[in-house]
Amino acid sequence: MPWVRFNAAVESKRLKVRTSRDVFFHEVKEASKKVGDERYLSETDFQVLALALELKRRGLYPMIVTDDYSIQNVANQIGVDFTSLLTYGIKFRFNWIQYCPACHRKYPPDHKLKVCKVCGTTLKRKPLRKTSL
Repeated sequence: MPWVRFNAAVESKRLKVRTSRDVFFHEVKEASKKVGDERYLSETDFQVLALALELKRRGLYPMIVTDDYSIQNVANQIGVDFTSLLTYGIKFRFNWIQYCPACHRKYPPDHKLKVCKVCGTTLKRKPLRKTSL
């Protein structure tokens, strides 16, 4: 039934399906790398953030509605408004760092491996710095 409603809204032109241009997608990717949330966002998350950024640059006022803290963190980084549904939302913008809980080695937030290169322990992340919204 939801699929039928979706198709009816598209066909009646009450709903437009859009994607962002690549330049905005790459800008969101870079912003997510900067704050350390890149590996915690899905392709769809990046698309939503990129489209919101593109709409904002066109002079519109998009609002992302999400309880996902990583999306909120990146949205704050790129200057896009957001609100949450069930949670209080973020109070600070975090810049993350990855670390090994066993040998305490630190890795940059955009480090691709999920395990420590030295000891093989699964990496965790912690805030490196927090900035007031």
